[in-house]
Amino acid sequence: MLLIAGGQSDPNLGVLAQAAEAHGVPIADLRIGAKESPAFDWDLDTGQALLGGKPIAVRGAFLRHDVFASLSDPRPEVNNRAMGWFAAVTGWLTANGAVRMFNRGMTAVAGNKPGTLLLARECGLEIPATWITNHGARIRSLDPGGHIAKPVAGGGYCHSLDQALPQPADRDTNTAMPAIVQRKLIAPEIRIYIIGRAAFAFEMRSESLDYRVAQDAQVIALPEVPPQAGPLRYLMARQGMDFGAADFKTDPVTGGLLFLELNTSPMFARFDYASDGALCAAMVRELLDWPV
Repeated sequence: MLLIAGGQSDPNLGVLAQAAEAHGVPIADLRIGAKESPAFDWDLDTGQALLGGKPIAVRGAFLRHDVFASLSDPRPEVNNRAMGWFAAVTGWLTANGAVRMFNRGMTAVAGNKPGTLLLARECGLEIPATWITNHGARIRSLDPGGHIAKPVAGGGYCHSLDQALPQPADRDTNTAMPAIVQRKLIAPEIRIYIIGRAAFAFEMRSESLDYRVAQDAQVIALPEVPPQAGPLRYLMARQGMDFGAADFKTDPVTGGLLFLELNTSPMFARFDYASDGALCAAMVRELLDWPV
């Protein structure tokens, strides 16, 4: 049995549940709806956990923080509820080491974008010229058309540098917080998924700087995984990860792929569709430790 936990409206969990059912795998469904919560009861003294009054007995589990509920209802209590469920299920999975899950031994640096960039370079991946800065004078010294800025903590979009610039009269004014500032790269943009023993690669074709803004990307499954998958596996192993997706873009000078970031809990529904279901099938196999 496979535990699937997170938000009921998360399309990624939906396609994973479909993949499990297609392989004859029963699921313990802990997808939380907007107005209704299942009965969850975990006794730390005895270790027994009940879901809907029945003991939770699963071989593998997949958990995602619910980011979709707050998109339709921005009230703070909606996000707090999602955080509470994520913390509770994470705690239970931490206490039950025999249940297979992705990234069980993940290190803290895996969630830090600057730290991951440095480690990626150490592991043999090329990265773009990068500054972590809110220094107005530094930002002003860069060509706004040739550079981009994005949130250092993630959770936001990539923008051209001119949108992050202080006003001309305030050349030396610092921005409110540091951002990741990088040299602007070009297509093709490639995403590589590592799922335990499996690897998949996709090209995202878009006219936008960040395809997530306009949702205009065409996702194309590539017949071969680029060689960057080798050092990417090494990077992930260094961070205690066995599941994730890394984004790469092309250096306009050398034509080589440069590493941008590693997502520890990536979206995958659209990529699964582009792979004809192969991506989610690999996730089910890994979580249940089936032969490849």
